[in-house]
Amino acid sequence: MNAPLPYAGLKVLDLSQGIAGPYCAALLAQQGADVIKVEPPGGDWIRNAGGGRDGMTPLAIAGNLGKRSIVVDAQKSAGRDLILRMAASADVVIENNRPGVIERLGLGYEAIAAGNPAVVYASITGFGPDGPDAQKAGTDSILQSLTGMAHRNRDHDGTPRRMPLLIPDTVTAVYAAQALGAALYARGRDGRGRQVRLSLFECAAAFQAAQIVENRIFQGSAPPPNTVPAGVFRTRDGHISLSAVTEGHFRAAMRVLGLEAWIDDPRFARPAERKKHAAFVNDEVGRRLAAQTTAHWVEKLAAADALFAEIADYPGFVGSAQARHLDAFAALEQPPYGELPVARMPGAERAWPLRPAPRAGEHNDEVLRELGLGQGEIAELKRAGAVI
Repeated sequence: MNAPLPYAGLKVLDLSQGIAGPYCAALLAQQGADVIKVEPPGGDWIRNAGGGRDGMTPLAIAGNLGKRSIVVDAQKSAGRDLILRMAASADVVIENNRPGVIERLGLGYEAIAAGNPAVVYASITGFGPDGPDAQKAGTDSILQSLTGMAHRNRDHDGTPRRMPLLIPDTVTAVYAAQALGAALYARGRDGRGRQVRLSLFECAAAFQAAQIVENRIFQGSAPPPNTVPAGVFRTRDGHISLSAVTEGHFRAAMRVLGLEAWIDDPRFARPAERKKHAAFVNDEVGRRLAAQTTAHWVEKLAAADALFAEIADYPGFVGSAQARHLDAFAALEQPPYGELPVARMPGAERAWPLRPAPRAGEHNDEVLRELGLGQGEIAELKRAGAVI
């Protein structure tokens, strides 16, 4: 028997734009919440970032799955009043503006809690509500630069590099969804709403907790490798990842590579000794792997139960036997593209529906009718430019 959607009946008002706030709300939507995305005139700015058609960029799709969209001009009093009306029945409100912006619009926590004291209100900022960097733009490249990520990802010449994934935004969305779940659980006990505050800056710190502690323990010097051998190595026609977490992994890899003598060699027989000779071990492993094709090593290493992986691109990942077995990707009908492979939310039942992301304003009339507005009132809001 399939478990019911855990957030079925939960009403979420998503006032956020970009990545962290919207993706957080999308996680709630995939667990059954009714999420209404309120977009400004022109739509969420992410609809113009990264290419695509009809405002449906890859980031706009991934961050808005399962939502309904309404376009409201909160700068107009009628638009602000409409948002307050929607917020009055919401369980959760999510916003991710710079500090002070949402308050100046009259839609901050105090304003909404005045009419809905049970609301759980999430505020996501780049650098927190105050402090010397509070008003700094909190983009991915800025956060990766300031929080050690780019430094940690230095190339062989020591040049810091941004990782080509939106890590600060994505982990903030996940932490925010967890924090909202905890706040809703607390509300279930005491009946009180509350404001939850998160920043990309703090979430980047939490995400790198072990690395930051490691840096302090080793006083900024290069720490010893976790395991030897370890790395991505070139083969004759591609690349392969190989490591040895256990002694069994080490022995298996050495036998496959023709280095059986190392198993009993005092320089390499124990992890602590191998770490002292890490560069030598990795160089020799790399030299051996480069002599044969990836397919050759995949067959040999798999048969030996070594710890390895062929380097896959996204089509290879999506089409892999394990991904197909787990049904890890849903075939989502997403206008205007047709069928797209979309990763299911971890922990989700496969029977739970996965709904596409909306176009900006796609559900204007539907949402307004649910608020009890008649056609005349809806037409007036549109004439006034409060709803677009």
